[in-house]
Amino acid sequence: MNKHFLLSILTLSLFSCKKDEVESPATVAAEFNQDFLLSYRQQATLPQLAQPELTLALTDLQFSICPRNANCFAADYARPTLRITDAQGATQQLVMPTILGSRGSDWIDTASVRANGRRYLLTYVKWQVQGDYHAATKENIKCTFRVAK
Repeated sequence: MNKHFLLSILTLSLFSCKKDEVESPATVAAEFNQDFLLSYRQQATLPQLAQPELTLALTDLQFSICPRNANCFAADYARPTLRITDAQGATQQLVMPTILGSRGSDWIDTASVRANGRRYLLTYVKWQVQGDYHAATKENIKCTFRVAK
């Protein structure tokens, strides 16, 4: 009797589990040599949605923002991780360096990416928070990138 009771409770608990599925933001159709924004779990296709030459997806975003009215030792930062897929389906992962401070920062960073038998220059321009800066989450931080051939 106890085995049947335990089995039924276990079965009910398995069926009651539901994973929260968060929808990814819409795919962005970006152009080469122009800035475009990506949110966490969003991707951009270059230069078009159909048969893109490159697809960039922001797969992870590490960030730190100093709390309101606090004196922090380190500056605010955002460090995105990108998955880059070429036209043949080959993928690579790129962790961009940290950009300190999102407000008025003129500091940018670039990386050379090899895909489709050629090199592309990927520029991490800036990051910004949509909404309340001190209540930032991965979902409301947008990173600006540019890709040059």
